[in-house]
Amino acid sequence: MSRKQGCRRGVVFSCIVAIFSFAPATFVSAQAPKFGVGLRAGVARLESDVKLPPVRFEASGLLSFALRPHLRLSAEAGFADLALGADPDTAILRLVPVALHLTLRFAPYSKVTPFVTLGGGGVNWKHLDKRTKKTIQRAGQKENQFDYFLQTSGGLEIALSSRMSWMFGATYRYALTDEFDAFKNGDQNDAVVSAFTGFTFNIGKISGDADRDGVLDRYDLDLRRKEDRDGYLDHDGVPDQRMTGNIGAYVNAPEVNTGNDNAPPIVIHKPVLHATAGKNLRLSAEIFENQSLRKAAIIYRPFNVPRWLVEPMNPAKGNLYVGAIPGSAIQKAGLEYCIVAVDEAISGVGYSGVPDRPNFVRVHGKETGWRLVTGLAAAAGWGAASYLVFRRQQ
Repeated sequence: MSRKQGCRRGVVFSCIVAIFSFAPATFVSAQAPKFGVGLRAGVARLESDVKLPPVRFEASGLLSFALRPHLRLSAEAGFADLALGADPDTAILRLVPVALHLTLRFAPYSKVTPFVTLGGGGVNWKHLDKRTKKTIQRAGQKENQFDYFLQTSGGLEIALSSRMSWMFGATYRYALTDEFDAFKNGDQNDAVVSAFTGFTFNIGKISGDADRDGVLDRYDLDLRRKEDRDGYLDHDGVPDQRMTGNIGAYVNAPEVNTGNDNAPPIVIHKPVLHATAGKNLRLSAEIFENQSLRKAAIIYRPFNVPRWLVEPMNPAKGNLYVGAIPGSAIQKAGLEYCIVAVDEAISGVGYSGVPDRPNFVRVHGKETGWRLVTGLAAAAGWGAASYLVFRRQQ
């Protein structure tokens, strides 16, 4: 390649960058639904003054409201028929607990996040004959008893979509009574330990994203069809007809791998949806080119900056290219970016995102404070529960 040709191609690439650099800025935002409905099921066991009884089925339902992405307020009601350690074959303990608790999520913007719950409530309970299901009214007891309890739980939450998440974990409820098992022995009240799994469904409208595909309405070409999220042209909000077969085989096929390069690069990139303010954002993309790739770059801008900025992408392994947007450009107002690739023949531009429909990143504040609070809550709740479970009663 001559020096003159190299200069010409450099000018063309600079012009492509310039086109991006003068596209106007726009304001966009989207808000996830704050209300949620959850269902949980699992097994529970009474921790009491006598030998440990077998586990039994337990179920509960939840209504929750997101005070912050890291913090949810929930109301929970459950039901369980537990075996009594003193007489597991003839009597059962029926519990109907109702609780109010706060849930702290360690990393709510990640697909998987640990969580911890602290709260308390009240429980209606009674002893029943296992065969007849009639109430066993012991001396000095009412037919239906009511007591308060403290509760802590923890586990993992996995986001399956913007609407639904799956969680599993364990709960410890410490009752303010020592009569669940019909005995007042020892110096410690009774408790219930349970392991659960369940789903939470977010309800309500997602403002700014009508079809709930992660592409804001401002950039979405079709609000009735969801983006397919396969990495190919995922910026425009509509499913694209991705090339059938292996892309690498396509770009190396004889009909396109001739002396004349007429095939533009192909960029495969799954857009990043969230980032932390002030923290470098690493991006990667697979870029396929049938002959020789000239340049790959990230074109980006903070929301309130009119001109686009450029960072190079460097080859990593095989067709993978990586680059990073500096933390100084990651501001809470949001971030727009595109990934572009140009081959030596300037046969066209491969891209993920274009100036009027870039990839948009929602930017949140630093999570250090929330993560510290969540860690302390977990240490306090789980530490207390572990102490009470393993402590030998006097």
